[in-house]
Order: sequence, then structure tokens, then C-alpha cells
Amino acid sequence: MHKPFILCSVLLLSHAVQADNSELAAQVSALWKTQDYTAAQTLLAPLVNKKTKDAQLLALLGRTEAGLQNMEVAEELLEKALKYNAQNADYQHWYGTASCNLASSASMFSAMGYAKRCKKAYQAALELEPQNPRSYIALGSFLAQAPGIAGGDKDEALKLAQQLRQLDPLQGALLALNASDLTDDTAFNALLAQDELLAQRPEAYLQRGIAFSRADEHVTAITLFEQAQAMEATDEEARAAKLQALYQIGRSAVVGNVDYNKGIAALQQFIQQQPAADNIGWAKLRLGQLFIAQQQREKAIAILEPLMAITKDNQLKDELQKLL
Repeated sequence: MHKPFILCSVLLLSHAVQADNSELAAQVSALWKTQDYTAAQTLLAPLVNKKTKDAQLLALLGRTEAGLQNMEVAEELLEKALKYNAQNADYQHWYGTASCNLASSASMFSAMGYAKRCKKAYQAALELEPQNPRSYIALGSFLAQAPGIAGGDKDEALKLAQQLRQLDPLQGALLALNASDLTDDTAFNALLAQDELLAQRPEAYLQRGIAFSRADEHVTAITLFEQAQAMEATDEEARAAKLQALYQIGRSAVVGNVDYNKGIAALQQFIQQQPAADNIGWAKLRLGQLFIAQQQREKAIAILEPLMAITKDNQLKDELQKLL
């Protein structure tokens, strides 16, 4: 299922890259910001081989491979980087995120190992940078979303949310939201009453919609995503939440076999506004699926065949092969 334990598109990118090769690191970081991971790979790959012991080079390439969705390669490189420098919070964070992404698509037995490594790395990152909100968000999101058998713990996530509120009130409130039972009307309304800021933002309705989507209540989910879309966006995070609400409308339309026209319109808008989004491939897949459901296979093929030719996401390829 295409739903990692954490929202990697936000969490993968570091606040800074501290390194000896400062010029190289700056070049790579600039490429990450434009999502040109292929160029970053071209720059770094010739500098790394099986004998490389430079933690920075290994970590930079590992982070880059993660951006290219080569998660197994990324985890291996980042694990090696930590062997030579386990005191770097960025390396721990990137390694944890790669492991979490692998856990999301692995078999149950393998997923347990990945989840364990993810949690341990996020805990290490928090210990190394206790004043960095990113560290609380990463670990707290894992604890909130992972099943208990894999190390999840919503109560611990809520504790981290309270700590995070002291550093970043908004992010702390959003983490508390993530760790709560949002399908429960009483719990949801209590959260909004506790923090007026949440009631004025799209994230609350986006996350509640996702909760209903996971419960296979897709009509309710779409209504909530539409509420998120209707909220005012006063900053970049709110705008990003509204855009993701568009994607989620399309996803729920596919998974729930409901509101095809709404799903198509939402995904077309998402693709037009976010052509470089991390999940743009999945948005195109969902749009193709909806066209097929509407007996418009030619439109679907026009989207899916070019996507198949360029994607490096193996999970996405598997889904495309079912349609082509």
C-alpha cells in the first residue's frame, strides 16, 4: 500500500548539511531543493564505491537515492554512513526515513525489522538534536502511525506533541492531531476546542479525512477533503495541505469507487498545480484508474504509458503493469 509510516516528502529534507566538503554539499543540497535527484546522483556516484569510508559522501548519496525512490540502496548507504559517523542527526534522520519507507511496502516479517531500525534512528536523531522540531515530528509521526506490534505508541506520540508545542505550537498541535482518533467526533471537536489555530487550518480536516479513508468510509472522507480545500491558506504548509486534499479526493474516489467526476477534477487540478510533487506519479496513476472506470481507456493510456517509461518507483510500476 502506498502509505509510508510517515510523510516522507516533508521529513526527508534536512534543515542543513554540515560537512567537510562544504562546496559539494551545497551543490547537492541545492539540487535536492529543486528535486533534481538525478543530477545529484550523477555528481555523487563517481565519488563513492564499496571501499568508501567518508560518512558524508555516503550519506549524501544515500539521501539522493532516497529521493529517486531507490530505498534499499539508500538504506544501505546511510547505514554505512552511520557506521563511520553515528553522531550526525541528519544521517540518523535520513536512515530512519528510508527504513520507514521500506517498512511500508515490505512483507510483515521484513517490515518489523525496518520499523525497528526506523524508530531507533529517529530516537537517536532526537537525542542528538532535542531542539529541532523535525526530530519530534519524525519520531512522533512514526509512533502515531505505526501499529503497536511494529513499535507504534499513540500515548508516547502525544507526549512528544506536548513537548513539541514548546518549540513550535503549530507543529505540536498537528502532531497531536496525527496521534488522535479523528473518526471520533468528540475527540476531534475537543482538539479543535483546545487549539483555535487548528480549527482555522486545512490540516485538521485533511487528517480527519485520511482517518475516514483508512476506515473505508470514502464518502465521508471526500466531504472532509473538500472542507480542507475550502479553508483559507495563509502559509506554505496550509497551501500544501490543500493540495494534498486534492490528491486524497482522487485516491478516495478510486479506492471507494465513488464520485469519479470529483476525483478526476481534483486530480487534474493537483497535477496542474504540483507537477513536481513527490506523489505526482501516484496522482497520475489514480487519474488513469478513474478514466478507466469511466470507460475512457484512451485518456488513461495517454497518461499511464509515459509514466511507465520514466518512473523508478517499483511499487508504482507494479500498479501500472496491472492496467497496461
